[in-house]
Amino acid sequence: MATDFDVIVIGSGFGGAITACRLAQAGHSVCILEKGERWSTSSFPRSPGEVSRGAFVRPGHPYPGRGFIEYLTFRNMDVVQGTGVGGGSLHYFNVHMRPPAEVLDGPTWPSGLSLRKLRPYFRLASDMLRANPVDQALEHQIPPRTRAFEDAVDSLGLKPQRVPICVHLAPGADETCLQCGNCLLGCHVGAKNTLDRNYIPLAEHHGARVLTRHKALNITPVPGGYRVTCRDLSAPPAQPPEAGTRELTGGRVIVAAGTLGTNELLLRCKLHYRTLPRLSDRLGHGYSGNGDFLFAGTRYRDRVVDPGRGPSITAGVGFRDRKGQYILIEDLGYPDPFIWYLNAILPAPDRLGRALQHVQRYVSDAVGGRLRFGIGELLNDGAATRFLPYLGMGTDAADGRLALNRRGELELHWSSLRSLPMFADMIRHMKELSYRSGGEFVNSFQWQTPLFRLPLRKTLTAHPLGGCAMSESPRDGVTNDSGEVWGYPGLYVADGALLPAALGVNPSATISALAERVAFRMLHQRELRDRDELTPANTLPQAQAAGRASAPATA
Repeated sequence: MATDFDVIVIGSGFGGAITACRLAQAGHSVCILEKGERWSTSSFPRSPGEVSRGAFVRPGHPYPGRGFIEYLTFRNMDVVQGTGVGGGSLHYFNVHMRPPAEVLDGPTWPSGLSLRKLRPYFRLASDMLRANPVDQALEHQIPPRTRAFEDAVDSLGLKPQRVPICVHLAPGADETCLQCGNCLLGCHVGAKNTLDRNYIPLAEHHGARVLTRHKALNITPVPGGYRVTCRDLSAPPAQPPEAGTRELTGGRVIVAAGTLGTNELLLRCKLHYRTLPRLSDRLGHGYSGNGDFLFAGTRYRDRVVDPGRGPSITAGVGFRDRKGQYILIEDLGYPDPFIWYLNAILPAPDRLGRALQHVQRYVSDAVGGRLRFGIGELLNDGAATRFLPYLGMGTDAADGRLALNRRGELELHWSSLRSLPMFADMIRHMKELSYRSGGEFVNSFQWQTPLFRLPLRKTLTAHPLGGCAMSESPRDGVTNDSGEVWGYPGLYVADGALLPAALGVNPSATISALAERVAFRMLHQRELRDRDELTPANTLPQAQAAGRASAPATA
């Protein structure tokens, strides 16, 4: 049976963009299905009103509307994920960091994988995404938040690390980072090396076709490959859902819809449509939030941190407290609209008194008194300007489970119980960073109520992982160590769902390396070696790159 494409790739995040690019480079006809839109640098939201209206999509809605960030709420964990051409790279915090060797060489990973084997793939992806630490910029450009974090780490007698980030830092270029701190809301100057500026344009240059606002609904084996049923989300919402469906066939299919999207799609194929009934019973198991811990930080009385300045993450420090456990704490910056929100919610005992003083000064100034009113001083009274936020990550128990409820909706079963020792160590390190550096520790309001310190034990993750784990057999996971699904030749997984355990570091580099490996092994049935003659090129003609970078958003 003839197929429409050699390969259909579902999703355009780190897994989908990379595999689509490499297969298209090798001469295969490739179609990328992306449920979101294509964004340009000028179309990202900036004001609080624009952010509330245009940044977040409506999760679970058949026609989710405009937006590139999904915020999903579950009982014990909330999840942030990306949508749009480029996936999570549109909003992620730019960090491209390899995990420690003991993590990738641990017993939960297939024996055929190791950090040594993955190094060529790490290098290949890092070169494409141009990862470099902040210290390659001029020293006077180091954000105050970075210096505050490094001083806190120094106070413990430890050495902070400037983490590699995929951002143009060299001064003078048109796309140099402006230190605006709005990485989460999309980079409006093009300084951020998102996937729509490298892998995806290169894939399109080699003939790949990107279908935006197309959501995959089902995968069915057919002679010669698979049929993918998808919904065209650009169809008018007034029409019945089936009116916007279409079917495409591909010799091979790569599922890279993000950890939650990939698990949901495959669970529907196994349990609802029953088109992939032989999928492993381990599907959905082994879910991890990567030990993510947000909203905690250090509040200083006098030191100005200005957390909204500079790239969102610049430095980190790692800890090994228990056997097999790794914890990484990084500085974290928020966009301006979030800073105003933090100014409102962060506790500040002297806020009311200072506000009354400013009111008195203003009235006195208005009637000709001697007191002077200073609007700048009033604005700088915001608690967030003296707040150093942290992003904590760690090797949690990876014991969550993704499933479908009775209504066919995705649900997450996860408890912090088995990961409590890791979170306790993480919070202890954050407290030490705070107190040793002369500040006060502020715990996450999701983990503990601010006023009475009641335990809530809820977390937010931007790094959902697992559920379709690589394994030695279908008894232990969903795919083999090359990402090919057990029992279904030609069907692959190539995103964060592949990971069998937490990494304890930002996962984009590892997902990128695994996607490079999935594609290379699909093409050559062997490992990529150092200085390999079959190493794919990371180049794109400048005219083509400029045209793709300035492409308008599509409805």
